Amino acid sequence: MAYCTENDLLSLIPQQELAELTTDSGDIPDSQVVTEAIDRADAEIDAYLGSRYALPLEPVPDQVMGLSMDMALYHLYSRRSVAPPVRRQKYEAALSFLKQIAAGEAVVAGANELLTENAQVGSEFSSATRIFSRTTQENW
Repeated sequence: MAYCTENDLLSLIPQQELAELTTDSGDIPDSQVVTEAIDRADAEIDAYLGSRYALPLEPVPDQVMGLSMDMALYHLYSRRSVAPPVRRQKYEAALSFLKQIAAGEAVVAGANELLTENAQVGSEFSSATRIFSRTTQENW
């Protein structure tokens, strides 16, 4: 499941601009190219979130959708080697935030964290039945 859609990207840039980024000519964006950019962004997101959260994230938190949109747009602009500074900054900010999440310094609101083997949820002790005590040891 993708974290954002082509329509989400169209909320950030005009259709004509998306078409210019995805096709050689025409006014309609190439949906396959858009999907590939979104898939690439989502794979990057999953690589960072996979160690802390159960994937895929359902429902998709707004925070993750925003990261996916920024990263997918950066990948689309990069195809044409025309990534504006603001798109590069948003991409780098997204990566920085994902690194913080992976390091446990930030969280994704609304996502279910994994309980790993290293997670401390309490302690439990057990032992065998006691063989010797003060009273039984004297009889030996």
